[in-house]
Amino acid sequence: MVRKDPIFEARTNVKLHSNRLKKEASRAESTFKSEKAKADKAMKNREFQIARIHASSAVREKRRQVTLRAEAARADVIINELKAAQSTRDTSRTLALASRGLDAASKSVNLEHLVSHANNFLARSEDFKIASSAIEDVASGISMQEYGAEGETDVDRLMEQLADDAGVDMRMALETNPAPKEDVKDQKQSETELEDGLGARLRALRAAN
Repeated sequence: MVRKDPIFEARTNVKLHSNRLKKEASRAESTFKSEKAKADKAMKNREFQIARIHASSAVREKRRQVTLRAEAARADVIINELKAAQSTRDTSRTLALASRGLDAASKSVNLEHLVSHANNFLARSEDFKIASSAIEDVASGISMQEYGAEGETDVDRLMEQLADDAGVDMRMALETNPAPKEDVKDQKQSETELEDGLGARLRALRAAN
């Protein structure tokens, strides 16, 4: 059996009562207008006694209308208070459920493992940063050895200008002038320096941790 909500039932009953009061007030207003019109007609016909009877009835209905509207207004206030109480209760229940859920979640979390995983992630991330930095340093050194202080871009620009002035196709120049063996030797030396520099930085990081 479904359990009924007492606050909801109270709101429903008060709402029905308020609607009845408003309908009765509307009927009282209609009766007041009708009795007032009859009193006015009797007064014009100089039927003073009949006019007084209708006037008394009109006043009585007017007072009844005011009373009914006041009761309906009080009922509306009660409805709003019940609605606020229901909202407060529902919010309290929701917060209680959320609190229990957070308690259960916090019990399932191992803070030591979480911190350990986070530190391990940071260490691996730092390894990659050091490796990337070492590669950039060695690559920069190779560029300086091969092209001097002007940089690779300036050398390429100058070579293109010289080729244009001489009417030479750069692709043909590269095919007829392969890189000297010394460049291959320098490249191997640079690769060795890269490995040595990377290994040294990784060892320094592990020693610091």
